[in-house]
Amino acid sequence: AQNDYSQAITFYSESLKIYTDIGDRAGKATALSGLAEVHQAQNDYRQAITFYSESLQLSIDIGDCGGKASALYGLAEVHRAQNEYSHAIIFYSQCLQIRTDIGDRAGRADALQGQAQVHRARKDFDQAMAFLSEALEIFTAIGVRHKRAAILGCIADTHRDQDDHNDAMQHYEQAAEIFKQIGHTRDEVKVLEKAADLRRIMEQKGALAGCVTGTAPVFLEY
Repeated sequence: AQNDYSQAITFYSESLKIYTDIGDRAGKATALSGLAEVHQAQNDYRQAITFYSESLQLSIDIGDCGGKASALYGLAEVHRAQNEYSHAIIFYSQCLQIRTDIGDRAGRADALQGQAQVHRARKDFDQAMAFLSEALEIFTAIGVRHKRAAILGCIADTHRDQDDHNDAMQHYEQAAEIFKQIGHTRDEVKVLEKAADLRRIMEQKGALAGCVTGTAPVFLEY
């Protein structure tokens, strides 16, 4: 994997030099975003922010709204990864506005999901659920199944965080089924592991309740 990152950095660096030499500012902005994504994947957030910021400025200079939105989204993701939620919200909001203005529904849903994750981290569950519900509606309408499944998983996480275990389990199962149908085995396994952990918690709570009430708990085999 590290070799893949090194190859990607080499590729984007070479592209950046070429675009710079020929004066292609749009290409340069794209290469900078590519470099930012690679450094972000390596948790090198400081360098990622530098490249995203340069890409953002270039996109602003040439009036590329899509490039500007992508750079803002990248900055939001990096700040969220570092638990810098106030900064993340600002960048997500700016990205959301641009993607709404240019009619990028999938991009809008991505920004909504990002905002939801920030609000969930802050335990503002009502706002998180509102953003996730809208994102789910968009991905369902435009038929992006893997992202619909991902949103269902996020909704499940949000229910779980509020100890709403039944709704959480229902959404985990829906997400896992979609991932299974489209062949995303790794994502399916991750969701099923979360469901198994939750089922264990539910059974433990059932056992405790049985001890308190004097009734024998019933454990289900899965």
